[in-house]
Amino acid sequence: MPWGPRARNEIAGKIAKLFAPSLQGAHRYSLLVIDERGHAIFSDRSSSTAAPASAQKIVVAETALRILGPNFRFPTLLVARAPYRSTHRIGTLWAVGSGDPSLRVRDLQAAARSLRASGVRSIARIAVDPSASLGAEINPHWNPENDGAPYQAPTSALSVGGNLVDSVPVTHPNRHAAAVLRDALVREGIAVGRQVLVERAPLATSIWWNHRSSTLRDLERHMLVQSDNHYAEQLLRAVALRVYGRANVADGVRVERATLRRMRVPTPGLTLLDGSGLSHGNRIAAIALATILLRTRGSGAYDLDPLLARADLDGTLQGIDFGPADGRVRAKTGHLDDASSLEGFVRTRHHGEVIFVFMVNGSPGDPDRSMRRSVEALSLM
Repeated sequence: MPWGPRARNEIAGKIAKLFAPSLQGAHRYSLLVIDERGHAIFSDRSSSTAAPASAQKIVVAETALRILGPNFRFPTLLVARAPYRSTHRIGTLWAVGSGDPSLRVRDLQAAARSLRASGVRSIARIAVDPSASLGAEINPHWNPENDGAPYQAPTSALSVGGNLVDSVPVTHPNRHAAAVLRDALVREGIAVGRQVLVERAPLATSIWWNHRSSTLRDLERHMLVQSDNHYAEQLLRAVALRVYGRANVADGVRVERATLRRMRVPTPGLTLLDGSGLSHGNRIAAIALATILLRTRGSGAYDLDPLLARADLDGTLQGIDFGPADGRVRAKTGHLDDASSLEGFVRTRHHGEVIFVFMVNGSPGDPDRSMRRSVEALSLM
């Protein structure tokens, strides 16, 4: 059933009333609800900007899908000068990463078993190739008071276990990766020297192990459902590497902006300082996020809807009660100490699906409750 003036006025009044306690005294906010054709149902400062917190992952997710492709897989290689299966002794074994955020210790253990099966019995030294990652490992725009927090891990070309050990960020990602690889090799009975190099692998090498990550869509579903900051930061650098050959934040943001222009997304006041939304200085308007979701809806490989958490069931929405809207909501949450956001899709009773984007900063009230109750109200229309 199309949205008529009466239904629009009714739901707009309900949402305004639900948000009133949260907006009084808020530093900034941006709210928007649109129907399946992009027509506004409710709007309050929708072209003004606010800190999106983890809602910003929607930008890097869509950018990566369009730049890298939904079936892209991150490769991780072990290479040496000697031809594959040609020797029992390798001088230098280079570990060449491409920024795979999902690489785990068990993957390098599988690599060690593969080398053992290939006849390798000794390796003089391990080298880590850092060339797929440039720039600061820790974003300078992040809050230094959160250094050491598990959600603020460093980025690197070869990232093992999210660059965390027992939920503590590693301080030297390259040397950490080399240590994990060395331990795996030794456990397989391969003698490994203790020298560790950080250098680019020469072109004239042979591949001894070739690992491929899950597809990008699978990685992004994890990133969005679990709100994984490390995945977002690695993806931002991956799109920069693909387009500019330099894997840094500034070039990743350039790619994001260019992608939004091609998608004809309005970006008033847009400020992007990272991929994850951890920086308090990020700014985006509700109209931008809503348009991204609208442009991707029903687009198949680029559609973000199936990659979002389901209300009360998945990830950051698990156990969060949306009342009558449970089972009919897919959304992305976002939280910093002074910012809350919720954006996604809700299926209404009579008017099809709508897109909502709610961002509130510095509220003395309970913006999360206002957001949930507004989604519930939408679902009943």
